[in-house]
Amino acid sequence: MDEALVKYDDEVSVETQFAKALEDYQLSLNTVNNNNNNNNNNNNTTSLSDDQMDQDNVQQAIPQDFIRVFSDITAKRALDIKTENINDEEDTYVEEEFEHWDLETKLWRLVENLYYSRVYQRESFASKNEMHKSDLLVILDWIQFNSTIEPIPNGDDEESLKLRNKWANTRISLSTSAYSSLAGHDSKANLVEKLDVDAPLRSNKEIDPKDHEIDSKNFEIIYKLLLIGEVKSAIDYAKDTENFSMALILAGELNIRNQEEEEGDKANYNKAVWIKLVYNLSKNPNIGYYEKLIYNYLSGGEISENLKLASYSYEEYLNVLISQLLNHDILKDHKTSELNDIVVPNPQVNSLKGILNIISDATGTQASEESRHPIRIITASVMIEEVSSIIESLNEETSDDILRIVTHLAIFLALIEPLENPDQLNAIITLYVSRLAENNQNDLIPIYLSFIPDEKDAREIYSIILSSITDKSERAKQLQIAKRITKTMGNQDELVEIDKDQDDKLTNALKRTVERVIEETAPNYEQSGPILVHDDDDSEIDETDLRLYSAVEWFYENKMYEDAIKATIIVIRRFLLMGKLSSLKKFADDKNFKNLISDYNLQCLSNEDDIESITEDMKIELINYSNFVEGLKLMSQWRKFAAEKNSFNVSNLELSLNKTNQLLTDLLNDWLTDLSDPMLKEFRILYIPYIILELITIYQNARSKDWKYIKLAFELINKVADDSQNDFLQCFKSSDRLKEFLSKIGELSIIASEGGLDTLYCL
Repeated sequence: MDEALVKYDDEVSVETQFAKALEDYQLSLNTVNNNNNNNNNNNNTTSLSDDQMDQDNVQQAIPQDFIRVFSDITAKRALDIKTENINDEEDTYVEEEFEHWDLETKLWRLVENLYYSRVYQRESFASKNEMHKSDLLVILDWIQFNSTIEPIPNGDDEESLKLRNKWANTRISLSTSAYSSLAGHDSKANLVEKLDVDAPLRSNKEIDPKDHEIDSKNFEIIYKLLLIGEVKSAIDYAKDTENFSMALILAGELNIRNQEEEEGDKANYNKAVWIKLVYNLSKNPNIGYYEKLIYNYLSGGEISENLKLASYSYEEYLNVLISQLLNHDILKDHKTSELNDIVVPNPQVNSLKGILNIISDATGTQASEESRHPIRIITASVMIEEVSSIIESLNEETSDDILRIVTHLAIFLALIEPLENPDQLNAIITLYVSRLAENNQNDLIPIYLSFIPDEKDAREIYSIILSSITDKSERAKQLQIAKRITKTMGNQDELVEIDKDQDDKLTNALKRTVERVIEETAPNYEQSGPILVHDDDDSEIDETDLRLYSAVEWFYENKMYEDAIKATIIVIRRFLLMGKLSSLKKFADDKNFKNLISDYNLQCLSNEDDIESITEDMKIELINYSNFVEGLKLMSQWRKFAAEKNSFNVSNLELSLNKTNQLLTDLLNDWLTDLSDPMLKEFRILYIPYIILELITIYQNARSKDWKYIKLAFELINKVADDSQNDFLQCFKSSDRLKEFLSKIGELSIIASEGGLDTLYCL
């Protein structure tokens, strides 16, 4: 498997952990695809063993894999909050934080289970009614699995023994009633005479009030066990507390559940009969409160009291209503000819959406208030397959966590089934990567862009992000990640891949990035008056200049030589047009434009099918710029050198002066002279005077080393005056710097006379 690029441990952000899960999924897909390709190639010469084929099947990655990792991440976060704040459990912030991560964990568990079921149902061509029932069963199972109850009393303490001793107080009262009567005390004449469970109903007599309390407590525990789906535990507890009739009723439910896997319709028929019988029991006016709740829940009958008790909990309220609807569906689908006189009332609503509305509308209940939690709203949208409405509601004000949750949910759903509205996925990923950029998490961005279905859309979004990156190390990191991220969205194109086509997609994104910056910064390089040539090594580089030339770095770092040449020429022209020599030098600081041309030429030789788009004029222009930059660097060095005391006494000064003199003289004679572009002629008009004045200053300062440099200065002045041999004088006139030049001559003349007639004679 390819090495992952997104690194994290338990200390890094949740956003990084989620991105890592997505990247691992993509890397797993790549491994499987590569294995399959290798196997296909091997099939040309040999056959695969059954073990090899089974291994390939096991390795097949599915979207539920990363959803499972999501729930692990959030579950750990919830546990950490509990552990770290064990002494602050009453702190409101801690409670809210824990609730958030706990609810998100439950959400991802639901998504995983529900879509396992939905995918299977669709592949099996299940009917709409079958899918409806399947969803209800999965959701009910999810509620029960994620619910907890207080520990069941099963120890040897007095309270536990009391709960397990059925009607002990009534038994004692009966055994002592005869002696009490003989002693002249009032006997408990209204007590049952037998201790079987039907005795109170049959005789219309009572049991001891204390036993009523014990029965109520035991049935409450049994009811809570049923709410969390622990039917076997409920049966065992009923037996332990000598509620054998209840155990028998529940055993009927358990037997029917076990039959469903083997007998299907027959089991559902039996369940329909069983539901009617249990409902009939629930109508007996003499049974206790919790026993009635048990029968109501099991039969889906009159559940108003169940809902009243469940009003403190959203999940329990949902549990009761879904259980009722499931029972109703069984009765509707498997009508029985038996027990026709027993009619279980219809549920309040016949859809999951209706159930959610009932909870929301249960004004004044804790359940209704809890239903408004943002994560529960997202969870509800998953249940009824209306996530798109949630996506549409997101905006710049959405909290980081909710945006993260819905983005990951949208990506999962896009992988599970064809997109009805790809623009919606684009929009939410765009919003999320923008948030990542704001939070300085640019390294995660390529992973999310790789899930955008349309490469052009991904390129556009990616270019926005990349265009804001000016740091060299950050650019290198982005390129490294982008080259490794792949996207598996059905049969649609990837954003970036390993082969040539995938490389093209990356280069397209980079081209759009640079193009975007060039377009957006263009207004800043429009002349609005005389140009002041500026070359100050100590000045700050303009932010727009930095953004512009940093964007071109993408081409250099990705070895896109053709694009680098074109963009470099644009940048240099802009800087020259505005007189920004400091920015030009900064841009060229770590570059060798001549080597860039050589690299381009070699690249063209290795790709014989490619048509060269870089003309000879473009190459010559770039070489001219390379020479000019070298001249600028030398002039800058001499300015710093001249500012130092006794600087002209160094031994190798002569060699340096000769080099500078030669390079700047060549620039004066040849710079941009072989090119016909009018803009380049404008550059010569602007910068030939600048070079001449700088060179005269260098000569002027070097006189302390050798008086011959004053002579060289006057020779250069004479060349300017001789407009028949060059364009120097015309450049001074056109750039409106002739007066400055004449002033420089006067200054030089004064300096030349500082040694008297002897120095003048030397000229």
